[in-house]
Amino acid sequence: MIQETTAKTIITRTKIPVAKYVINPYIGCTFGCLYCYARFIGPFKYTNSQWGRDVWVKVNSAELVERELPRTAGDFFLSSICDPYQHVEKKYGLTRKIIETLTSHFREVHLMTKSNLILRDIDLLKNLSVTLTITTDREEVRKVLEPGAPSIEERIQTLRKLKESGIDVSVFIGPVLVMDAENFARMLSRYVEKVVLDGLNYHRQVYSVYKRYGWTEWLTKEKFMEVVERFEKVFGKGQVIY
Repeated sequence: MIQETTAKTIITRTKIPVAKYVINPYIGCTFGCLYCYARFIGPFKYTNSQWGRDVWVKVNSAELVERELPRTAGDFFLSSICDPYQHVEKKYGLTRKIIETLTSHFREVHLMTKSNLILRDIDLLKNLSVTLTITTDREEVRKVLEPGAPSIEERIQTLRKLKESGIDVSVFIGPVLVMDAENFARMLSRYVEKVVLDGLNYHRQVYSVYKRYGWTEWLTKEKFMEVVERFEKVFGKGQVIY
């Protein structure tokens, strides 16, 4: 279910290190990642809806940004409780309109996405900070844990195209999922000089799935540090942030 709604406000203060404010043009996310904290932290938990299927579209997002922007001073992050380039963005274009508004007022913008739809807006990205989230090199794992998200190959090709276009793009491996760490590190090293790794924080969200597939060792701190070591072998110490 896609539900259009009008929001009362759109710009929120955030504790995310890269920015002072966050904008979420959507409630819910069609990528449906099983591990996502936005299922139970934030407004989606009050909707009594199905994660990965139901999305509320804040159709007046761009107008609210224009109205609220004069009362702010600082960088902006898109987005914290949804992917700004999830499927419905193709129809509504809210993220694009918000970027246009922010950049026209000379605000710094940080984008984080799993989506190849970001390539639609490549004309707007030259002076932005873009982070592409790629959590594994194994497509069968992606299909289980990120069922609605773009494939690994699509994300790698998106990374390549962004780099070739001179976009300031980085890679976030978070959460670290089941992977061939050294193979994955070598794959990414063709495009970036450093990576950021983050562990899976809410194990209860996925424990039954991990148990079903025999992945439970990947929920341990030891396995995460093994991944760090493999990435450091490829990228070098100091180039792997965790």
